[in-house]
Amino acid sequence: MRQTILGLDIGSASVKGVRMTRNFRGVRLLDVFEAPVVMSETEPPEQGLLDSAQMAALSELVEQGQIKKGDLIALSIPGDFISTRELTLPFSDLKKIEQITPYEVESELPFDLEALTIDYTFLQKPLRQSADDLGREASKKETHLLVSAIQNTLIRAYLQDLSELGIDPAWVGENPLSLVAYARYFLGLKKGSETETFLVDVGATRTVLCHLRGTSLNWVRTIPLGGDDITRTMMAFSGLTWEAAEARKTEIDLSMDDPTNEQEIIELEALEKGLSALSLEIEKSIRIFSPESKQDVPQGLQDEAQGPVRRVFHLCGGGSEIKGFERQLANNLEMEAIGVNFEKGGLAAGIAGIDRVPEEEIAPVYAQAFGLALQESEGPPINFRRGEFVFGKETIARRHRFVSLTMIVFFLLGLMGADLYLHYQKKENRYQNLKSEVRMAFTEIFPNVKNVVNELAQTRTAISERQKTGAFLGLNERSPLQVLSDITLAIPETITIDVFNLMIDDGSVRIQAQTDSFESVDRIRSALLATNQFKQVEMSDAKVAANKAHVRFRIKMAVRDAAE
Repeated sequence: MRQTILGLDIGSASVKGVRMTRNFRGVRLLDVFEAPVVMSETEPPEQGLLDSAQMAALSELVEQGQIKKGDLIALSIPGDFISTRELTLPFSDLKKIEQITPYEVESELPFDLEALTIDYTFLQKPLRQSADDLGREASKKETHLLVSAIQNTLIRAYLQDLSELGIDPAWVGENPLSLVAYARYFLGLKKGSETETFLVDVGATRTVLCHLRGTSLNWVRTIPLGGDDITRTMMAFSGLTWEAAEARKTEIDLSMDDPTNEQEIIELEALEKGLSALSLEIEKSIRIFSPESKQDVPQGLQDEAQGPVRRVFHLCGGGSEIKGFERQLANNLEMEAIGVNFEKGGLAAGIAGIDRVPEEEIAPVYAQAFGLALQESEGPPINFRRGEFVFGKETIARRHRFVSLTMIVFFLLGLMGADLYLHYQKKENRYQNLKSEVRMAFTEIFPNVKNVVNELAQTRTAISERQKTGAFLGLNERSPLQVLSDITLAIPETITIDVFNLMIDDGSVRIQAQTDSFESVDRIRSALLATNQFKQVEMSDAKVAANKAHVRFRIKMAVRDAAE
């Protein structure tokens, strides 16, 4: 999956950015940019992680589209805002380390743990050990940590200021540790090597020291001296303005043998005075934290001091632009200076698009930004975006709310489904009970029916047949037999009548018969009307039969209802 990372080095003099993409094929450099931080000449420097000048520079980059939405932004905080401690634990269990580390350093921190955000990274086991340490088998299980803590108020204000500009960094690390990733790519360091590399990042207001053995971190330190202090020293001793001193600082070559005029001599001496204090602090830090000879080894470790190893340093940051400073520092430290390594096969050479960057100019100046952009996919070794300040907290909270709501919805749907199932089961049981009762009743009422398929349909059929049989037998309303009886009783006994056809259908009666005379036909009609059992008695087709002795006729009449 493609991942675009923007490393932002927010310095006191400028904001530098390096945008890179990372996928399964490797990393690619997309662009490099810089915006100057214009400090106010009248207002004093502001206290805090971001001042108004840095905010203005960031705002300009956002407006220009250099800082884009969708980039994973990596930032780092200067070391002088962070409390850093080295810690050794007598075990290597990662879960125990996570749990115990904050409490181990609590006594060394000036704030309560609740007021701090704490993270740690692993250090390489020290090369030089005392006799006691070497004799302990338990030392094999020791874990060496670099523990960093920052006040919650600082990180909260920092993130709030950035959010006002629409910047939400995915990672907020520590300045010195950003140099580790830079060194692994650009200095050709080899994993497992015993070569000691000192990274010297000279910024505007501070200098960062980072000590590596091979590619593993050993120690870090932040010195509160930087390029601005050198500029102020030049102003004090040469009479130059700030702008002129800044310009001359990178124009003067410390290695020139014979300055052409007195002003150049004054400026050169002023620059050397400004650099001497910084060089001295760098040299003292290295001698104390990484002694090379026995006389430099702290008391208690002298007997076990081992032979010298190859020691080199790399100068980066804005201080790398001071001509001759690298050579002077090499003489003072008695070390070899190494530059960026773009040789074929090196990691830097494997960065697609790296040819856009001048090897000896931009890469060292952009060391912090490159280091941030080249972090591993899981982020820097120390990341203060954790706990309360975890990246994407609102998104995570929304995701948690969505998951909770989804679970509630599914729970409610489950309850509804269970309720419907219980209702269905109840109705199904009731239906089966009723079906059994209906079959039992059907069997009792119709014992002769052997093949029971549909009780209801078969019952309806049986009832219909019973109704027809009952109707014919006169069990309910007036049956055909009752109608025939009424007709027989209505016709006088003195009248002879022969009936050829009698049809009784749904309350209608049709008769075809013969009698002895037309007078008898009339008397029959009158008699039927007189019974009050029939209505609309109609005589038709009355005529003399073929034998001349009878009269044939037809009668059509309607049977009165019981209510009539």
